[in-house]
Amino acid sequence: MEKELHLPEDIDSIALKFLDLRGRVREIRIPPDIFPIIIEDGISFDSSNVGFADVAQSDMVAVPDPHAYKVMEYGGEKIAVFLCELYWPDGEHFKGDPRHLLKKTLRDLAEKGISVRVKPEYEFHLLDEKTLEPIDTGRYIDGRSEYSDVISKITTAVKGYDIPIEKIHHEAGMGQYEIEPLPYNTLKAADDFIFIKEIIKKVSRENGMVATFMPKPVEGDAGNGMHVHISLLKDGKPLFTPGELNDQAKGFVGGLLEHAKALSAICCPTINSYKRLVPGYEAPVYICWGGENRSVLVRIPAYGNKEEKKGRIEYRAGDASVNIYLMLNSLISAGMEGIKKGIDPGNEVRQDLFALSNEEIEELGIETLPSDLHEALDCLEKDPFIRGTLSESYPYYMAEKKKEILDFNRVITKWEKETYLEY
Repeated sequence: MEKELHLPEDIDSIALKFLDLRGRVREIRIPPDIFPIIIEDGISFDSSNVGFADVAQSDMVAVPDPHAYKVMEYGGEKIAVFLCELYWPDGEHFKGDPRHLLKKTLRDLAEKGISVRVKPEYEFHLLDEKTLEPIDTGRYIDGRSEYSDVISKITTAVKGYDIPIEKIHHEAGMGQYEIEPLPYNTLKAADDFIFIKEIIKKVSRENGMVATFMPKPVEGDAGNGMHVHISLLKDGKPLFTPGELNDQAKGFVGGLLEHAKALSAICCPTINSYKRLVPGYEAPVYICWGGENRSVLVRIPAYGNKEEKKGRIEYRAGDASVNIYLMLNSLISAGMEGIKKGIDPGNEVRQDLFALSNEEIEELGIETLPSDLHEALDCLEKDPFIRGTLSESYPYYMAEKKKEILDFNRVITKWEKETYLEY
């Protein structure tokens, strides 16, 4: 039986998890003795409460994937954590299930002999659990010993769960770090994203810290991005070439740039995302591409190991508040559409765009990403291709994001009181 699975006998409980449309982990806990039933039939839940459907048709079933689980320890308790896919009660796949959407795109490409490898780079902050201030004043690849102990524990913990890590280091902001897995299978990379965040948060809590992947947690300092390196292989051979872009790479980059504004609504999906996407903090706001240039939206890195140098592109605007399945599905789909249509990405930009004035940027004909979530959602509504990558989740995704904006607009911030109280 394909779904037959033998769990360790000392498992205390089983956690069934999936990401909702806002990228939040949802969990249903079950005892081990009913797992043989759940692995076959799944477990029901109210999908309207997590934003996937209307209350009039809200029954949905979460079915664990036997190939996507890890045994994790919490305070001496052993928990088997399974990632799930979503179905309707009649057994039909929910076509808006983000994980299912990514799997379908990868399966369609596989039928053409194309495989996709990705390498995400996750930035996060470590904050003091009481003050919520950064734990250190270090800067990029700062190696002082005052915080190396917890980083060693995080590295050991992540490796202990069979997640291949290339490096972890201090980033440009105070208390900011970046962890980079090795390039690997796209679906596994998306699944591991959930586990990596959970492991880092767990180790941080155990050491009196709060780990956050929030895009802009510290005012006036660098924000947390999630750059994604993407490689395509055709019958096992790289489709992209290192250095100068070949036709396939040009089309892929062209597709990303063509749909960049709509992609922002998926890859930069929160109000806080746009506090990061402002000039001055090395955040990519300009819709263009370049080689080693870190001021562009899509970059062609010059460094990397032997495998990476076979050809890859780096999309730099995303952050870890995303639903990782939706993000990767939309990026890959936009790039493949660019190859299919032969979309020209334009000339390579070599200038440091952060050093240019707005007038100079305009003279180069370079547009910018949306400045806030509201503008990004407008761009998504106007882009039928990117809308289509969300399938049946599109109307629910839009409803969730518009509610987020409405909720925020009702909040009176400290800044508003300080600025307007004397009026």
